[in-house]
Amino acid sequence: MYSLILSTLAYPLVAWWLHRRLEDWLDPGMVRKMLVFLLASIACWMLGSAIDWMFPAQAIHLL
Repeated sequence: MYSLILSTLAYPLVAWWLHRRLEDWLDPGMVRKMLVFLLASIACWMLGSAIDWMFPAQAIHLL
């Protein structure tokens, strides 16, 4: 459960950081927005997976 909460809270921070990093390389537009969305989603998914891996008792088991 904690992984869901922490990854949700981390998403705006990661997206903001990526948006600032990509300003130098990509012009404002849909490509930069989609790239930020995809990379931030992947990063937060990895954070949640790492938390579930480190604390298996807290993980939500669907099956």
